[in-house]
Amino acid sequence: MTFRKPWASPLFPFSWQDLALTVTLFSCAMVLCFFLQDAGVIEGFAPPVFVLTVLLVSRLTTGYLFGFIAAVLGTVCVNFVFTYPYWAFNLSLSGYPLTFFMLLMVSLITCTLTAQAKRQAKLLAENEREKMRANLLRSVSHDIRTPLTSIVGSTSAVLENPGLSPPEQRELLQNAREEAQWLIRV
Repeated sequence: MTFRKPWASPLFPFSWQDLALTVTLFSCAMVLCFFLQDAGVIEGFAPPVFVLTVLLVSRLTTGYLFGFIAAVLGTVCVNFVFTYPYWAFNLSLSGYPLTFFMLLMVSLITCTLTAQAKRQAKLLAENEREKMRANLLRSVSHDIRTPLTSIVGSTSAVLENPGLSPPEQRELLQNAREEAQWLIRV
């Protein structure tokens, strides 16, 4: 179920499912980085973990909102929690602006590619539905046209040939009635 705010656009839709997914993926990334930190191998591993998290959030959620939030939170977490000095912002780090920019770009590119893929899938499904509809109409048209042709032929033969014997007329009219009853059943 998607909850839309009046100010929300199709690029930034909000859904509780997307929020839950984002929180879950971010929690997993944090837990993994804490384990790496406890093992003493966190240096250099936190940014790729959060890049992967941003990539997954961007790919699995709708629109750009949660991908953008994941990029910002990922950058903050890498700087504040997993970079020395720990639990302090250090905006003077040489790679900090690049890390933020890269996480943001990964998020935006993934969201754009995902939106395009979903749009293409929707267009393909609509195209397939239209093709099925056209085939159904052709089939029904053929199934209706065949008995109608028989009915028209039988009644025309009776009307245009007044010299037909009563048994021949009866046979042609019975044929027309059978075809009409078949149409009614269809």
